[in-house]
Amino acid sequence: MVRKLLSRTLMAAICAFALGACGSVPRAAPGYSVHDFGPLGAAPARPPALPIRNTEVVSAPWLASTSMHYRLMYAQPTRRQVFVESRWAAQPGQLLELAVKRTLKANDSTPTASGCRLRVELDEFAQVFASERESSGVIEARVFLLAPRSDQLVASRSFSLARPAPSANAAGGVAALREDVEQFNRELLGWLDVLATEGAGPRGRCGT
Repeated sequence: MVRKLLSRTLMAAICAFALGACGSVPRAAPGYSVHDFGPLGAAPARPPALPIRNTEVVSAPWLASTSMHYRLMYAQPTRRQVFVESRWAAQPGQLLELAVKRTLKANDSTPTASGCRLRVELDEFAQVFASERESSGVIEARVFLLAPRSDQLVASRSFSLARPAPSANAAGGVAALREDVEQFNRELLGWLDVLATEGAGPRGRCGT
């Protein structure tokens, strides 16, 4: 009889512990929206004026995630924050690299010895709020054109773009940054076009 009583007490304790453990399991995180740039049609896709062997985008460490960043310049200008319910489909640098390659029609699957290497260092990719209702998508990047064999610097340029967001939320930031990417591609193509006209300098060093 005593054994049966002890057994029932032990089973009750186990059940109580199990229920308590189940109650301590954290709830699943709420769903969040995932964004990319969608179709980019503002910048015409065409081969660049200079031969490009390879294109890569290297992100700053603080951009090495799918988080969607924003900054409140009017309240906490030094604080980098992220939207809880919105994410990028990939890291911003990866999305930008794909967009650039599509615009330049770069074929990196079969790299050759000819052509320069295009390296983009992405320093900023965020929505910046000037006030509670006004914000812009901001992209800061440095582009380096490197010689095909030695990787010596052929030319470089800094890019700084800011487009007003249509709404003061994550969706507005996505729209503004998408326009930034299109503008970046246009300016990048234009820059390469100018370099191609500079005599035998960049054109000769890129293998043409």
